[in-house]
Amino acid sequence: MKCEACQKNNATVHLTDVSNNTKREIHLCDGCAKDQGVTIKSYLNKSPSYPEFLTQIVHSQSEATAEERDLTCARCGMTYRKFRSTGKFGCPNDYVAFKKGILNLLEKIHGKVQHTGKVPLRASSQIAVQKELRCLRADLEKAVREEAYERAAKIRDRIYELEGRESQA
Repeated sequence: MKCEACQKNNATVHLTDVSNNTKREIHLCDGCAKDQGVTIKSYLNKSPSYPEFLTQIVHSQSEATAEERDLTCARCGMTYRKFRSTGKFGCPNDYVAFKKGILNLLEKIHGKVQHTGKVPLRASSQIAVQKELRCLRADLEKAVREEAYERAAKIRDRIYELEGRESQA
């Protein structure tokens, strides 16, 4: 495969960028990669370790409220402020002690605070219907908040349809 930059040498550096559900590949020779500042060493140096990554996420969160800053775990003595600076918990009880701050952090990262994974194939259709109803209710709330009333009406009708089928089962 030829280098995409110079079209002369064989490509020895292959980069893959996946963002916004789009995969983009770049193939460069050693010379062009160096010219563009792409080396394995520089790439690895830019990639933070997991604790550093978590710390960056925690620091990117907006300032904690005064109530959150004063939280302290009764079991290990870890403060919420220390958790935010290190990105590490002191004990399992910290999940309970810092629940409010953690929920805010998870919502900021993932958009939701509740796991909404797949329904197993062996599960009954009723579980799938319940999951769809939860998703539709969230979509309905969002549509109303955005004042998209036509979309909200369609979602509401679908909810009524599913609830009717659920009560017959």
